Amino acid sequence: MTLSIRRYSDSQMRHLPRATHWWGLIEWTCMLLIAPFLLFATPTRALLLLVILALWILRRLILGHFVPGTPVNVIVLALMIMGGVGFCVSPNPAWSQLKIDALLLGVGFLYATVDLLEPAGRLRWVPAGVIALGLGFLGLGLLGTRWGLKIPQLTALMARLPGEIGWLPEGETFFNPNVIGGALLWVLPLSLSLLAWAVRGGKYKWWWTVADGLTTVLCLGLLLLTQARGAWLGFVASLLALLVAAGGRLGRIGAILILAALLVLVAVGSPALRRVVQVDPGSARILSTVSMEQRLEIWSRAQYAIADFPFTGPGLDAFQYVMPVMYPLFQVPPGILVPLAHNEFLQVALDLGLPGLVAWLALYIIAFWMLWWTYRRSPDGLTQALVLGSGGALIAHLVYAMTDCGVLDAKPNIVFWMIVGLSVTLYRAALLNLTFCSPRLQFEPVHATEKQGG
Repeated sequence: MTLSIRRYSDSQMRHLPRATHWWGLIEWTCMLLIAPFLLFATPTRALLLLVILALWILRRLILGHFVPGTPVNVIVLALMIMGGVGFCVSPNPAWSQLKIDALLLGVGFLYATVDLLEPAGRLRWVPAGVIALGLGFLGLGLLGTRWGLKIPQLTALMARLPGEIGWLPEGETFFNPNVIGGALLWVLPLSLSLLAWAVRGGKYKWWWTVADGLTTVLCLGLLLLTQARGAWLGFVASLLALLVAAGGRLGRIGAILILAALLVLVAVGSPALRRVVQVDPGSARILSTVSMEQRLEIWSRAQYAIADFPFTGPGLDAFQYVMPVMYPLFQVPPGILVPLAHNEFLQVALDLGLPGLVAWLALYIIAFWMLWWTYRRSPDGLTQALVLGSGGALIAHLVYAMTDCGVLDAKPNIVFWMIVGLSVTLYRAALLNLTFCSPRLQFEPVHATEKQGG
């Protein structure tokens, strides 16, 4: 399937079916309504997956296709197939339900995002969405995080913050600070790149720039409070990448200086740096932490399981239950359930098998390629800011996920699929030379038979 542009006159635009014009908004609203129930899944709530199927059937009736034509369709299909395989081979399907729900919900959000942002003029909605997402993570993080006191200097401040909220379902009364730190990595690179674009002369009003700046500062403060060192490293990596890619000569010099300062700190091993990685043993609010030695042992057990079940893995989200029986740990006390492999790619291989891991790697490669291609060919400032922010968010998450939870392991990581959908939309807009001020440009799939007939 290839893409062509259908150009509409003013009179044709007025006579387009209202459902066609507003379909993306309707679809995205439906996805938002069912998301909380599927992220906190139970057997009965899994029936809400039928809503996604119904939306795809309606899209076929209204727009003429089940899913939009994108460069990632084959990859997404492979992930869905391997997700189904992992669910079927799981020793207990109840273990796998939450993760299969998260996978299908993410795929639904990917295509809903593509529909929402086309026609391409709607890309101007994205900055407001970034602010809203940042404020949402701020509210949830400040109200519902059980703060682990890893840094003694922050003890007095952390003690004043609320640690639990009672309205989360399924008995979950708090968020892990590492998860909140990882969630902020989806927002901060986008906020920073959009803020830089606005300060340089972007066509947004002053109050939007102030709102984005405040959101960015508050998210940075919350990232510091999470004490999630993997998230800190992910943010630094994305900041370095943004400076090198778009900062010009001064940006590259700044990136070199930041990197040199970090290397000096690590090499010297100053007492201040050692205090940063300490855990206060006397605190009653310490969360269970996994040391690097324990991570190495968990990674070795994950490799054993992948070697034993290369095609399917032990089952979708089944590793945490299989490991104590087949691959027991020696550095983790008995009775403590390790919920994940603390590495995204190992976890994907455990959940979806090696074919699923290949598809997952291909999804990242295609996403980065689309962003790079768009950045090189689009002169529009907003497009370049969104491309840089999306790429920075993916880089930040990749660094963070090397030692922590991957996309399928934490609820806020549903944003990953939205960013892939945004990347697809930016690529399609640049590919077709669309200008964001023209609402008369629409995407229309052209099948091979139609091309031969024309």
